[in-house]
Amino acid sequence: MIKEPIIQRIDLTIPSASLEDTASDWERVQRAVCTLLPDRPLDPTLAALREVGPALRHGDWQVRVTLAETGNTWRAVSIKPGFDTSPLYGLAIDLGTTTIVADLVNVETGQVIVSQLAYNAQRDFGIDVTSRMIYAEKPDGLAMLRHAAVKTINELIAELCTKARLEHRFIQAAVVAGNTVMQHLLLGLDPSSIRREPYVPAATAFPVLDAVAVGIDISEGAPLYLFPAASGYVGGDVTAGLLATRIAEEEPLSILIDIGTNGETVLGNREFLLACSGSAGSAFEGCGLEWGMAAQPGAIDRLRFEDGRLIFHTVGDEAPRGICGSGLIEALGAFLQSGLINRSGKVNLDLPGAHSRAGHPEIVLVPADETAVERDITLRQGDIENLIRDKAALYAGSRILLANAGLTFDDVERIFIAGNFGQSLEIEQAVRIGLLPDIPRERIKFIGNSSLNGARDALLSCVAWQRAQEIASSITCLELTVEPRYFEEYTAALFLPHTDQTLFPSLK
Repeated sequence: MIKEPIIQRIDLTIPSASLEDTASDWERVQRAVCTLLPDRPLDPTLAALREVGPALRHGDWQVRVTLAETGNTWRAVSIKPGFDTSPLYGLAIDLGTTTIVADLVNVETGQVIVSQLAYNAQRDFGIDVTSRMIYAEKPDGLAMLRHAAVKTINELIAELCTKARLEHRFIQAAVVAGNTVMQHLLLGLDPSSIRREPYVPAATAFPVLDAVAVGIDISEGAPLYLFPAASGYVGGDVTAGLLATRIAEEEPLSILIDIGTNGETVLGNREFLLACSGSAGSAFEGCGLEWGMAAQPGAIDRLRFEDGRLIFHTVGDEAPRGICGSGLIEALGAFLQSGLINRSGKVNLDLPGAHSRAGHPEIVLVPADETAVERDITLRQGDIENLIRDKAALYAGSRILLANAGLTFDDVERIFIAGNFGQSLEIEQAVRIGLLPDIPRERIKFIGNSSLNGARDALLSCVAWQRAQEIASSITCLELTVEPRYFEEYTAALFLPHTDQTLFPSLK
C-alpha cells in the first residue's frame, strides 16, 4: 500500500491580514491549503478554529496544519505555529470482545513506539457478544457497556503515554477495528437487532467521527476511524484482517481464520470473498477456563512433552500464572499424543499427571511450587470439552464455506491463522487436534493479531483505508444457523481430530 498516512501535515506561509485584505484567519488558511490540495474542500474542526488565530500570529504567519483524510473532504485537525516540531502520533486499536490492544505509532515514520493489551472491562457484563447484547437491553445497560469500552481504551492510552513519556494531546488520530457488536457498543448504538433474525445491525459503515466526542482521551479535534463491517457478525476486525493479509488483492485461493470470540472465517481471493462467523474461539482466548488468560506475562504459550516430562514456556519468561490460546492448542495436541486424553477428549486417569479433584478429572500443567499463584495450574475435563467445541465450530465453518464454493481444502493455497492468543503457534499440534486441516504445513501461516495489523496499515496509508471500504462491501456472508449441513459438520468435528480420520491421513 502507498504510505501516505491517513493524517498528514503541511507547512504554509500565509499572507498577513491588512486593511486591503480582511479575510478571516480560517479563510486564509483554507485558501492556502486548497491551492496545494485542490482535489477536495477543507473543513475545520472546532479545535482548529480555536487554534488558527493564535497560531498565525505566534508563528509570524507561518503555520503547520494537520489534515485528516475523510473521503470527500480534508479535515483540519490542528493548526500550530510554524516552528512547532512535535512528532505526529496516532493509535491503532483492536477492539476485541475479550481483550483490547493498542499500538502507539509515529505516523510520519511508521514506527510502533509502544504496544499495550488489557482485558475489555465489558467482560463484567458477559464473556461473549450475545450476553452483552442481552445486557444492553436492560435499563442503562447500553450506557454501562459503552462506558466500560471507553474506560478500557482510555486506560490503555494512559499506559501508552506513560511508557512513551508523551502527553495524550500529541495523539492526533485513532483507527479502531472491532467486530460489529463491539463497534456498536463503543458508539452507544443499539445492537439488539443483530441477535434477532434477520440479524441486521444499525450500521456497517461509519463516518469519520470526533474521537473526543466519543469519549476517547486524545487530542481535541482528532479523528476516529472505525473499520467497516460486512454484516452483523462479520465485522470490521475481519475487514482489517483481509486488508493486512492482502487476500482480496491476490490470486491464490486463501482462508483467513480469526480465532477470536466470534470465530470468523473468510474464503476467497481477488475474485470473491465468502465469510461466516460462529460463536467459537473464546476458549482459545482463555474465556470460561479456570486457568485461561490472555497472552500476557506469565501465560503459558508453548507446551510439549520431552522425555516424558512436560516442558513449558511463558510470555516474558515469568513464573506461570495461567495458559493462553497457543499453549492450549499445544496442550491438547500433546495430551492426545501422549494418551492423557482420548479422541473424544476424555482424561485418562490412569496416567501420571492426571487425577480427579472433587469428582472432576483434570491434568496438572504446572505444580503449585513452580507457579506465581502457588496453586496447581490445570486443564480440567470441562475446559477440554470447551476447547473441542470451539475447534469444531471453526473447522466446520471452513468446511461449509468450501462446500458452498464447490471446493475442498486441497484447493486452498494459503491458510492464515489470526488471533491475539500468543506470539507463535505449533502448526502440527493445531492439525493434530483438528483445528486446522491436514494439508501441507507450508501452506499454513500464523499471523498474530491481523485486526491490529490492518488498523495500523490504515493509519499509515490513505490508500489502505479506502481499500478497506471496498473490501467490506465485496464480502458475501453465510449465516451458519440456516446452513443445513452445518450441525452435521460441527458434530463430526467434536472428536480429535475428527470422526472421519480419512480427512487427516498424515496423522495415522
